[in-house]
Amino acid sequence: MASYKTQPQPRRPYSSSPPSPKIQLNLSRANSDFYAAPTFEENKRKSSSLLPSPTTLEVKPLPEDPFGARFHESVRNGSNPASPIITTGKPTVALTMASPVQPEPSRQSLTLSRTDAEGDVFMDGRDAAFDQSHQPFKVNPLNIPARPASRGNNLTELEQRGLVALKQKLSSDKLSASRESSPVPSSISSEDSTRALINRIDELNAITGSLKMNLNDTVQDQQTLKTDHDRLLKAYEDVRRQNQELQAKMIKRERDYEVMSKNYLDHVRLIRATDDDHSTIIDRLTQLKASIEHLVRKAQGGRSVNLNRVAAIDHFKSTGLLADFPIDEDKLEPFHLNLFMESVIMSTLVSNFFGKPLCCIFDYNKGFQEIYDWMHKRNDKLAIRWRQQLCVMLTQDPETKIRQEAAVTATASSLTDLISRVYTGSNEGTKIKEMCSKSFDLAVAMTGLESVIAPVSTPLGVPFDEDTMAPSLKSNPTGKIALVIFPAFKDSEETFTIRPKVWCY
Repeated sequence: MASYKTQPQPRRPYSSSPPSPKIQLNLSRANSDFYAAPTFEENKRKSSSLLPSPTTLEVKPLPEDPFGARFHESVRNGSNPASPIITTGKPTVALTMASPVQPEPSRQSLTLSRTDAEGDVFMDGRDAAFDQSHQPFKVNPLNIPARPASRGNNLTELEQRGLVALKQKLSSDKLSASRESSPVPSSISSEDSTRALINRIDELNAITGSLKMNLNDTVQDQQTLKTDHDRLLKAYEDVRRQNQELQAKMIKRERDYEVMSKNYLDHVRLIRATDDDHSTIIDRLTQLKASIEHLVRKAQGGRSVNLNRVAAIDHFKSTGLLADFPIDEDKLEPFHLNLFMESVIMSTLVSNFFGKPLCCIFDYNKGFQEIYDWMHKRNDKLAIRWRQQLCVMLTQDPETKIRQEAAVTATASSLTDLISRVYTGSNEGTKIKEMCSKSFDLAVAMTGLESVIAPVSTPLGVPFDEDTMAPSLKSNPTGKIALVIFPAFKDSEETFTIRPKVWCY
């Protein structure tokens, strides 16, 4: 048995009126179809009255001790033969005898028990154990028959009410969930709800259709992009193939260009036997002049102790050097003889190396000079190029080294014999040979230039010019040239000049 208790109700004020008579009330509904076809409307559930109206009151006397020990015993046993019978046509409510005595407010309670279709008894109201003999308007729930099921359904009244409440709960939850973000209020009617739902479905269908159209457009765009991609890929392959072909052609043309460039440079570039230019030629000539001065100074010894005056004068007289000299033989001093010796050495080098038209080892110097002069008058560039080509051929000829060694050795031997006779006791053969070898190389380098550098003779008896001449030891700066010690060197274009070393009297 399930028991439900309500909150304590305020007790009615104490009254001294006589107790109510023991009567039986029979309340019957005017509409006999109420229980046969019940309706569950919201307004009826919210009604505060226990019994619907209008009703008819039918009073019958109650048996003695209606709520005594026998009543509770029958309730415990599940039967109550003494309780009044309530029919469905005219429902009857059993009331206890009215009593003027009211229970204490704190102990007041009402107990209402009713049996549903399954036999469960629900207790509601005040506590019956407090005072059973003074409980007014006590209803015997066991005598209230269960309400028959509605038409077309086998459920009882309680099940019907519970089902209706459940349906309303589910409908309200679904409606609130579907319209959570909808501007339509929740209190609209079912027709409006249906219409709104249909509109919402239409909107969703429209959105779905739009999405389908967008999907179709996207698929079409994807197919278009795939077509374009294939076309571009094919174009890329064509371009890559063309690029490879062009690169192969470019590599081939680069090789051809390198060959043409080499041929062109070989044709137009200057042909030189050596890498010397004007600056290196000047340095090498300066070194040669210093080497001759150092060789004579070392060969004569301190204070010219090695000088053989008689041998020197005999040699100079035999060569004609003293014929135009302004000083007599007996008045010649050692420095005069030393200057004469420097001039003899340089004259030997010029006659053997520097004075040749092409080279001292070239057997056709005389014929070469005649042909070169003829060509130079008609085409100087071709003549120069021909001369340079011959110089290169001489340097690259395997026999050049052998013939060069022979020419250097012969010149060095003649100079060594002369120096040994003039300067007794000197031994400068090695330095003389080294000097002759350098002179040979320098002569080839000067001949192989575009403009040949050659020694130029300086006439005797002309006044000294400090701008174009270099004075020697104890030379008179205001006198005339009496001896040329080191000749001048110039090219044909007069862009290169080495001043001569002279002695003036």
